[in-house]
Amino acid sequence: MNSPQALGYRLPAEWEPHEGVWLSWPSNRSTWPDHWESVQKPFAEMTLRFSQRETVFINIHAGQRSPIEQALTQLENDLGLFRGKVQYFEHATADVWVRDYGPIYLSHSESGEPLISDWQYNGWGGKYPFEQDNKIPGHITQSQGLQRVEESLVLEGGSLETNGIGDLLVTKDCLLNSNRNPTHSQTEIEVALIEGLGVKKVHWLNGCIEGDDTDGHIDNLVRFFNPRGLLVASAPNSNDANQLVLNRLKRECEDLILTTGHSPEIISLPLPDPVYHLGQRLPMSYLNYFIGNGAVFVPSYGQPVPDAAAIDIIGSVFSEREIIPIDCQNLILEGGALHCLTQQVPQSFC
Repeated sequence: MNSPQALGYRLPAEWEPHEGVWLSWPSNRSTWPDHWESVQKPFAEMTLRFSQRETVFINIHAGQRSPIEQALTQLENDLGLFRGKVQYFEHATADVWVRDYGPIYLSHSESGEPLISDWQYNGWGGKYPFEQDNKIPGHITQSQGLQRVEESLVLEGGSLETNGIGDLLVTKDCLLNSNRNPTHSQTEIEVALIEGLGVKKVHWLNGCIEGDDTDGHIDNLVRFFNPRGLLVASAPNSNDANQLVLNRLKRECEDLILTTGHSPEIISLPLPDPVYHLGQRLPMSYLNYFIGNGAVFVPSYGQPVPDAAAIDIIGSVFSEREIIPIDCQNLILEGGALHCLTQQVPQSFC
């Protein structure tokens, strides 16, 4: 079988127009000890705010729709928000991080024909239950009547960042970790990425912020804001344990040569002040934003000065989009924020 690359498919950039976005509603109370009720509100707020701009597709368990509808109605009244189009799919999940286990959508370079790229998911190296979540791309393929290509390697969506024209950013910390694809070399993984995602060039970076049990997902570290521009996480405080790692990461980004032949424009985006939970630093990063139609949804962490500074920086590089903060203080207790919780469906997937 010809690879997606050979057939003319490509991995779109997140800022390209969306048909919709996937969420997986919390279903396992044991995953959210002591804050089960508190995470319902940010999920409801995401659903309402996203739905005003694109369809929200939600993976739910049987019997969940009614309480979700109640939560949405309550927040509509509390915040004065209107509800757009929301669709529910009874696809049972173990956890909420659909970015990592959900389908990766490819688009044909000429026709826009859709294709789901389905890679293997192993719970970030066997750290958490994953069997149900690994089935989600197959369920979505059937529910939406799309075509799918199954890949044999373990790969999470949060470990990938693209500009839509052929450049792909990944970290060695994650993709070369022995808990992902231990029998494959860097070269073999790179070939699989190029052929399976339709990218032209894989840029291997080094980095992982403290507390990130994904082993260095790129969506906490570096994000494209246009085809030639990068937002790069920084730790201005010299006492921050992340500073050496992030300083090295910035130098690596400065040395990149993109497929256009240019070096990228680099803009630093400072991390929030450190916060600890159960003795471990939380992996808080403003780079874990989600780009929707006409807006960028930015995680806020209850830190007025750092939150405002991040909103200003992100707003300056996405000047044509509305910047909408969403409180992620409770979400981050389980290790992720807005980008980890979402998976966009490009507009060609109608």
